[in-house]
Amino acid sequence: MSKENFIDQVAPAAQADMLAYGILASVTIAQAILESGWGRSAPGNNLFGIKGSGQQQATQEFINGKWVRIVDGFRVYECWADSIRDHSLLLSQNLRYKNVLNERNYQIASKELQRAGYATDPKYADKLIQIIEGSDLARFDQLEEKEEYMMSADDANKIIHFLSAAWMSTEDVEAREEFHRLANELRKASKQLEV
Repeated sequence: MSKENFIDQVAPAAQADMLAYGILASVTIAQAILESGWGRSAPGNNLFGIKGSGQQQATQEFINGKWVRIVDGFRVYECWADSIRDHSLLLSQNLRYKNVLNERNYQIASKELQRAGYATDPKYADKLIQIIEGSDLARFDQLEEKEEYMMSADDANKIIHFLSAAWMSTEDVEAREEFHRLANELRKASKQLEV
């Protein structure tokens, strides 16, 4: 699988979780890349090396100033999207990661992950930032804004018709002025000329 294909496969889940949990998609994708070697080393679909029961696996950790090989238990998932969701839950439900949540700057979020002890690698944040910048992952932090809803002229005119009937049924000057104002707001909202 190419690097771009890997990114394409994990980006939608990372973006969905960014909206749901406040963890930048760029950081999630960079962590998946770093922890799984672009998906090539993700036994049990565990993209992030999250420990737990499920399978025993050898890994390297930076302990007391040196790299040490250990064997530990790691979680297993049905698919990569489940791994991404569990990663988001892990970060959002642990108070030590609170400075990562809703941080809009990937450099700060990466440094906060390291400061909170997510990984033992002392260069973890630098590696994440390098991956984000090298693969332009920040583009996934910018979700397309939904187009603003514009009422159709037909719908506006139907409502204006009801307002006209209300206007005719009252002698109250203030009420008539308010009906007229509302009708003009509807005309503006539907890009019609005010009367």
